[in-house]
This record gives sequence, C-alpha cells and structure tokens, in this order.
Amino acid sequence: MAPQLLKLPIGSISRILHTTPSLSFLSLSKSPKLSVRWVKAQIHSPFRSYAVASSGKLQPPKKKRRLDEICLERFQQHSRTFIQSWILQGKVSVDGKVVNKAGTPVSEKAVVQIMAEIPKYVCRTGYKLEAAIEQLGINVAGKVALDSGLSTGGFTDCLLQYGASFVYGVDVGYGQVADKIRRDERVCVIERTNLRYLSELPQKVDLVILDLSFISILLVMPAVINVMKEDASLVTLVKPQFEARRSQ
Repeated sequence: MAPQLLKLPIGSISRILHTTPSLSFLSLSKSPKLSVRWVKAQIHSPFRSYAVASSGKLQPPKKKRRLDEICLERFQQHSRTFIQSWILQGKVSVDGKVVNKAGTPVSEKAVVQIMAEIPKYVCRTGYKLEAAIEQLGINVAGKVALDSGLSTGGFTDCLLQYGASFVYGVDVGYGQVADKIRRDERVCVIERTNLRYLSELPQKVDLVILDLSFISILLVMPAVINVMKEDASLVTLVKPQFEARRSQ
C-alpha cells in the first residue's frame, strides 16, 4: 500500500528551504512493516521558489464604504443633512455615474463629485438668523456670542460670517455639529449640556441666540442672564407649542 505523507505548513517548508536544499518528513503507512519512517527528499529550485512565495501573508481586499460616509470625509465643510439630500436628488456622481442611494458601497479610490449649488451656511437655519440680523440691525462684528440649540451649527456659521469673534455653541444632544463648525478655532462646542443647568462660561457674552425645542425660554433665562454682559443683546425664536401650557 502506498505510504501517506504527513504534510507540513508552507511556512515551515519555506524556513527549512532557506537553510538546506533537502527536506526530511514523516511517512505514515497502513503496512505493519512500514508504519513509520523518515524519508529524505531533494527539493529542486522551482519548488523552493514556490514555497517561499506562497508563505507570505495575503493582503485582504480593501473594503468599500457607504457613499455618504465618503462624502462626509471628503467634503467636511458640508453637513450630513445637505450631503444626504444631494445624494437623494441625484446630484452626486461616482466615477462619472449618478448614485442616489446614501448606503451604496463605494471604493476608497472612486472619484466622487457633488453637482449642486453650494449653500452659504452649513444648514438652512443660517438664513433665519441672517434675516433677523438684517431686519433688526443687530451688530455682530467683534462680539462674543452664545448659540444655544446649536444642532448642526447654522446660527453659529451665520454669526461667524457676520464677524463674531467667538461663539460658544451649547446643545443637549451630540454628534450633530457640522465638521466645518467643530474644527473652527473661533467656536467652542459644548455638547450634552442642558442650557437650563449651564452654570458659567469662560467669559461673559455680548450676544445670545436661542433656538430651543421642548423647553420654555422662561426656564432657561436665569442661566442665560448669568452668562450675559450687562449690555448684551438677546435674540430668540419663540415657539408657542413649547411656551403655552396644555390647557392653553
């Protein structure tokens, strides 16, 4: 009966072949006379080259990522809301082809283009504050401001573009702020913080902007007044559904 060979891992073979052109291995056979024996064989150059080449680690293929994740990484000046909206509208192309699903797997090497009009602010709320500044004649230039209800950062973006020297952005949530705002040295992002319990800021502010939800403005005013300068200004959006009682 033909002997059965006990195979060694390729890595072991390659290490042995670096030192000797011959290889000894264990042979097993069902025959009583040839149950166990050592066999020595000469290894020729072609096999040696193959063994060494095959012993290296294989590089895993690069994984693809979601289209919206790649867009957020490459176009950090835009918010997640804008990017996902552009994808749904068919305004994002990958290697020249329009893709309208945010979760589409895309290669890291793919060419991604946004074919949309670039907005002035990181989100649409910036236009709300712009209208208030223009119509009320609010002087923002050189002021230190507090933006509470920061969210994506539309108000903060507007304040900076109108010349605010520094903005403290407070929000009870987290992870919503656009990267453009988060990375700006003129902005201090304070997340996971309820304005009602804000005890202090590193400095008093000249201007306060409030855009709050699910809480009455009256409840946060003591904390707001505590961080304002005596001659500071206050601009707030009033949302009746959060101000009136249920009976009203």
